[in-house]
Amino acid sequence: MAPLNLPLPVYLDAIGEGAERVYQCALGRLATPVPTCPDWVLEDLVAHLTHVYRHWHAQVLGADPERPSRAEDAVEAPGNPLERMEHAATELLGALERLGPDAPSWNWSGEDLTTGWVARRMALESAVHRVDAELAIGQPSPVERELAVDGIDERIDVHLRVDVAEAPSATLHGTLCLVCSDDAAAFVVEVGGGRLRWRRGRGPADAALVGTASDLFLFTWNRVGLDALELTGERKVAEAWRSLPG
Repeated sequence: MAPLNLPLPVYLDAIGEGAERVYQCALGRLATPVPTCPDWVLEDLVAHLTHVYRHWHAQVLGADPERPSRAEDAVEAPGNPLERMEHAATELLGALERLGPDAPSWNWSGEDLTTGWVARRMALESAVHRVDAELAIGQPSPVERELAVDGIDERIDVHLRVDVAEAPSATLHGTLCLVCSDDAAAFVVEVGGGRLRWRRGRGPADAALVGTASDLFLFTWNRVGLDALELTGERKVAEAWRSLPG
């Protein structure tokens, strides 16, 4: 896979816009429950993003693809939880913009050990958690189509590729085809016996789910249910997605 599926500025914009939207959703509402993150309130979501941004900022500054750098060595920014998240996001964005997409950086996937991988991962993390925050206040909005398609690809080819190998009991009980209704993208996925088999494009499958790229991306992260998508074929295959690791 190429280091970047989308141009770096697209990822940087998604990080910045996601963090800003979480900030606005959580402002004055830190105790509001987050329905898509059980046992979390918005303050927990903000703290999680702060930790994640600081962790990956440490990786890109460490520039060591062989081993992770310790975010704990960085000085904690002063201020309230929202100010700390804003500071962490700003620091990460500044480093990614300064270094560009091809600088060395560790990541847990073992592949594409560059800052471009980090930018992509943080853009998609920010997009998912932006939706979490919006759902908490009842104002959800879709993920931009191009980013959402890229997010489906990353969910399968990065997360499932790594996680399924460590979860031999994970299974879809068949093949599942994800079809974007607002884009030409489609994906056929099969999980079982500790193996992931997948390909881009439409194809025969035991079940198919059709929906917008945003809804399919959010479905792959269990943020959207089957009721938001058009299902054909075996329901148990589509329902089994929720049991996959990640």
